[in-house]
Amino acid sequence: MVPQTFLHRALPDGGRQLVLDDPVLRALVLDGGVTLRFGWTEVVVAGPCTLRVDGVDHRLDPGQPPSLAPLLTCHPGAVRWLWVTPEERLVAAFMQGQRLEVPGPPGRRSWSVADGPPSVGRSDEGPPRDGPPWDGPSASGGGPVAPGPGSAPGLIGPVLDR
Repeated sequence: MVPQTFLHRALPDGGRQLVLDDPVLRALVLDGGVTLRFGWTEVVVAGPCTLRVDGVDHRLDPGQPPSLAPLLTCHPGAVRWLWVTPEERLVAAFMQGQRLEVPGPPGRRSWSVADGPPSVGRSDEGPPRDGPPWDGPSASGGGPVAPGPGSAPGLIGPVLDR
């Protein structure tokens, strides 16, 4: 059994807060997408997003590697808040003041959050999670859901099809 490395809290506006056991950004991985590793929790960005640094918005696109340079301001660092808005937009506010926003149009999010040992490029921390993804609280109280098209094992939400 893989330990859960973050908690979900319902927010009054209908969003969800993700409380990480380890908020320190341990690694940035650029491999056709962007993976931010916080301990065993991975936040994957697979589509265009915005990073605010010192009051300036930078448009990032994983398909355009030079646009990702502003992400380096986040490492080393730690996330202060990580949440999902009612519109399924992922927002990460960093201790140093940066703010990453990844849009989440209904039915096709461009982000995901994995809980458990990293499975991409890391074999030193155990096998990848074999269980189904968990898509946050639902009307029935939440819990595991079966993987669907565009989903990956151990992830919350689908990733963009390429």
